[in-house]
Amino acid sequence: MHKSIVLCDDISSDYLQKIESFLEEWESESANIAVYTSGSTGEPKQILLNKKNVRASAKATGKFFKFRKGHTLLLNLSPDYIAGKLMLARALEHEMRIVVAPVSQNPLLSIGNEKIDFAAFVPYQVEAILSDDKTKVKYESITAVIIGGAPVSAKVESKLMNLKNRSYATFGMTETITHVALRNISQADQFYTCLPGITIEQDDRDCLVINENEISNRLVTNDLITKIDTNKFQWHGRIDNVVNSAGIKIFPEKIEKNIADLIANNRFYLIGQKSEVFGEELVLYVEGVQPPNWDTTVVEMNQRLTTYERPKKVVFVSRFIETSSGKVKRINL
Repeated sequence: MHKSIVLCDDISSDYLQKIESFLEEWESESANIAVYTSGSTGEPKQILLNKKNVRASAKATGKFFKFRKGHTLLLNLSPDYIAGKLMLARALEHEMRIVVAPVSQNPLLSIGNEKIDFAAFVPYQVEAILSDDKTKVKYESITAVIIGGAPVSAKVESKLMNLKNRSYATFGMTETITHVALRNISQADQFYTCLPGITIEQDDRDCLVINENEISNRLVTNDLITKIDTNKFQWHGRIDNVVNSAGIKIFPEKIEKNIADLIANNRFYLIGQKSEVFGEELVLYVEGVQPPNWDTTVVEMNQRLTTYERPKKVVFVSRFIETSSGKVKRINL
């Protein structure tokens, strides 16, 4: 076990074994570590990442955030997946202390008075943390936080802007060894800035191309962007998800962020379906039962959205289909 590791209460033996397994894998003579993709765009698959590239990713993040020996990093993400593995790799490469908290909705309930310098959360954890006055104070005491795995809602972003610490939305994928770019939510930044050593281009589809670097080979993505310069871009959504309605391109992810606070108690997503009139039109899927105030929600939603952005149909589903890592699969049900 890593010599500078602190275990919070309620750490399961299974969780601890996963951490130990990664540490053994990291210290082994093998040149690679095995990780699984999330499965959000297909079946989860195992891929091998070269440790040299993983170290380059850990060092790039450390350079961006100015990690120092003795800084304290919070681990509250499963080492089964790339996000948890990279948190451990960053701590090892920069000789940081590791505070291990449960993989739970609100991991800050368990950390006591530990001062954390760097942490990573998924959006639903941030929402839970900010909803509790005590853990909100703990969150604000963390020097820098990265948030990934899913888009951060506009409502949560507005809360983060009022805090004294720094919160960043991440952009990346398993193939790029987690994030290669960060967006400063605390400063209301709309653009992603690449990590040191990363440069980008834009192809003829207006999709992001990540140039070859120490972390990954050249990668052509399906992410629609506006390129600001070679290390800064604005993300619009996945080209796979773009809906062409009467010749108008609609970005579901952008609309979802705009209305997230109106459907705050349910998971939801927008997807296109064929339409004889418009070619394609939007369908809104909402998890759970229809709330009693839904008519009011629809009125407020329509006030915010243009004619083409308004869903032509709403479908309530008892339970969404998820990937093995808990991400919602966007499919017509």
